[in-house]
Amino acid sequence: MEVKNHDDSASSRIDMISRTIIALVIGILIGAIIAQTGLEALQDEITVMIRGFIWLIVILGLLSFWVVQNKERILRKLFGVSDTDFGELSKSAQVVLFNVVEKDYPEAKKGLNRLLKRGAALFAWLNFRRWIVIVFQSLFVGLGGLLGTVLLYNQNKLLVQQNQLLNQQNIRLDQQTYLQEAERRSSLVFLMGNILDGVNQELKEDVGRKGVRDVTPQLIGRVIALSNALRPYRYLGSDSLVGRELSPERGFLLLSIVSSEIDKSSLQQIYRSADFSYADLKNAVLSGEYLKGVNLTGADLENALLDEADLSGANLSEAVLRGAVIARANLQEARLRDADLFKTNFESADLSKANLSGANLRDAYLASAILQHAHLNRADLSGANLSGVEALTANFEQTNADSALVSEFGWLDSIRLHTVSDSVGSNGLSSRYYIDSVQTAFGWQYMLLKKKVEVKE
Repeated sequence: MEVKNHDDSASSRIDMISRTIIALVIGILIGAIIAQTGLEALQDEITVMIRGFIWLIVILGLLSFWVVQNKERILRKLFGVSDTDFGELSKSAQVVLFNVVEKDYPEAKKGLNRLLKRGAALFAWLNFRRWIVIVFQSLFVGLGGLLGTVLLYNQNKLLVQQNQLLNQQNIRLDQQTYLQEAERRSSLVFLMGNILDGVNQELKEDVGRKGVRDVTPQLIGRVIALSNALRPYRYLGSDSLVGRELSPERGFLLLSIVSSEIDKSSLQQIYRSADFSYADLKNAVLSGEYLKGVNLTGADLENALLDEADLSGANLSEAVLRGAVIARANLQEARLRDADLFKTNFESADLSKANLSGANLRDAYLASAILQHAHLNRADLSGANLSGVEALTANFEQTNADSALVSEFGWLDSIRLHTVSDSVGSNGLSSRYYIDSVQTAFGWQYMLLKKKVEVKE
């Protein structure tokens, strides 16, 4: 009896292990499908999958119910017997054994045939019941796992939506903060209107020196104070904040002052102390204007027109002048450190002693420009047009001049030969580049190309 109980417990453990393995396999398959296709791809199919699981459970349940109800008929059809009682099987075995002992072999043969049929029927029925239990357990486990996955996915989806709403709320709060700053500027804009009216009034009444368009020191001081108060901020452009802090008011103030045609002495006093850094001057027209020594650090002058303007000594460090036209302008001793000068037109501009260290001059047009004693260390001149440029004694230390266009084949030699003792980088430029004629859209041109570095074995 103990042996039988031990066998039953072992069989139960095997059944449990089998069911667990099947459930795990189903879970792994579901997880693999989700991992390969993603929940986003399956979100439209999840409802269909759940319905499929439910219908499969219903169909298997109905099939199992029908098999149980028609058990005897099915067994009789398959095995010729209808009972699966273990006691009847034991009695059949005893009868066979008795007939063998009595040497009644014909009856023993018939009894053995009935025994085998009953054994096969019992074995089939027991395995069918076990299979039904395992299948239902697996389906319920799989359905539970699928429902859990769906709930987890929906929860994560709601969390993502909540995070998106929070991010949008934070963006709106930032916009509100900067809009409050813009509202604060409104009072300063009103003050700027009064100051500009005062400038126009003084110029009209010729308050200063007779016949000279100058303004009084008091009014100059008010302009300077106002420029310092108009600090940069991120304002709302279209439906979002601009990428960096700028001051449209400073740009408007500078344009208003320049367009007033104030004499140069008054402008010099304003530029000496006024702060026009980070002014928003995109697409501004400042052609031929007097801007000597003006502070335009970090200003946005993208696509601005500055041709023939006087920018000598001006501070344009970190300014953005992408696509600007500065042809024939005076930029002597101007500071353009780390400025963005991508595709800027410097044709015939005077950049003598200008500081262009670290500037982005990619694809810039510098034809016939003057770069005497200019600092171009760490500048990016790749693709720039240097045809006819006067660059003797310029500093080309660590300059990237790859694919730059020059006017003559011996341009590098002339740079090297005319290098003076305090000029740095010219020899390094000739040691890193060579000139070759290259076919371009405008015909054959001379281009600076990098020398190939030979790797020593």
